[in-house]
Amino acid sequence: MKSVQSYQIFGMATDNPGVVSCRAGPDGEVVTQDLRRSFDSIPTSDEKVRDLFESHPDPLQLPLSNFEKKQQMFNKVRMYVPDEFRSDPIYDAPNDEEEQKANEAKKARRKASAKKKKVATTAAEAKETTSAAGGEAGEQESEAAGAKHAKQPRKRARKEK
Repeated sequence: MKSVQSYQIFGMATDNPGVVSCRAGPDGEVVTQDLRRSFDSIPTSDEKVRDLFESHPDPLQLPLSNFEKKQQMFNKVRMYVPDEFRSDPIYDAPNDEEEQKANEAKKARRKASAKKKKVATTAAEAKETTSAAGGEAGEQESEAAGAKHAKQPRKRARKEK
């Protein structure tokens, strides 16, 4: 679909399968785009599209359970869902086993994150140590090169009250 991100409202009609009407806004101009597959610049016929949808619908498999999401949906989202939709299985309470798996996954993720942060700080400290040691070596070389370029300490004049 061309420039899909420029549209906000999409619509399809059963009498015209594979054709999408798009609008940039509620008052925007309607643009239609044909999404049907075309071979050799010949679009697929409406009858063939209907036949494919009616005779060969492959059922979608349910996604694998994400126990953390299930726990989050029950604990943090369900309270804001209108009463008529709370019976949806997506908002069901996790059982003990699912809750335990969710907590283990959280703990493992936090541990990995802490380990990653520790490695990053260790690397940063090592880099600082290396640059500081390199700076000291550079100063020693410049002092050895010539004492005439060494900085003399400044004398401060004291103000008398």
